[in-house]
Amino acid sequence: MNRAPLSKEPVNLSILLKMAYTDSFALGLASTFAGAAISEIRPESIILGFIGLMFLYFFISDYTDENEISVLKKNINWFNAYSFVTYISVAIVGFFIHFELLAFVAIVALFPALINAGLVRPFITVSIYKTNYNRLFGFFDA
Repeated sequence: MNRAPLSKEPVNLSILLKMAYTDSFALGLASTFAGAAISEIRPESIILGFIGLMFLYFFISDYTDENEISVLKKNINWFNAYSFVTYISVAIVGFFIHFELLAFVAIVALFPALINAGLVRPFITVSIYKTNYNRLFGFFDA
């Protein structure tokens, strides 16, 4: 990172909460628009596909950015696996919700995926960040 990491202050932890759910939210929107564009080919599908690509770009730029969440994913293996499973579940649910044969399964899986990506993962991220702050960044928060 080109900047100092976020501190353990409540304001900075709220920023970390937002960082933890915006990447899943962008991926969910990208896969939802991609599924809508592919499920029924019509002229509007091109617009939906471009919107999906825009949100996919937001997800990829956030995923590859050097920030606190990427430091957590690099240094804590189980958190990396947990984040990957969260991303996969959000992408699959968002994509398959537009297909008639799989819509029921996607709607049933939608609620656990949203709860995990929007509520559970951000709080786990903040908790891990607070407990491993000194080990990850090598100095005490002033």
